Amino acid sequence: MSESTETMTELAAAALDQAGDGIIVIDPAGIIQLWNEQATALFGFTAEQAIGQNVEIIIPERLREAHEHGFDAAMATGHLASDGKPRRTRGVTADGGKVYVTMTFAVINGADGAAVGAVAVAREYVKE
Repeated sequence: MSESTETMTELAAAALDQAGDGIIVIDPAGIIQLWNEQATALFGFTAEQAIGQNVEIIIPERLREAHEHGFDAAMATGHLASDGKPRRTRGVTADGGKVYVTMTFAVINGADGAAVGAVAVAREYVKE
């Protein structure tokens, strides 16, 4: 790896960890692959606890079926059926509590256009 590429990789890693929003990257099977510090602040799971787990650890049981349906469709088509606008929803915290968050979602596509995962960006919902 060139010094420039290494520097950009370090910069990208620092940016993800220091972002003001929770960033969660999952693979096509729904397994968490990346979990930044703000995701820990929101949901209470450390990166070590979250990475390798199904993303359903932060999804309330009553919302899991709808999530699975939408996620599977997005992975099959390579795009979201939704309009891409932020969504307010409830998440589950590590201690079993709840947190209200505003989330945006995107499918991550590979060079061939096929879905290789998804990213969710979350911030605590604060009623204005």
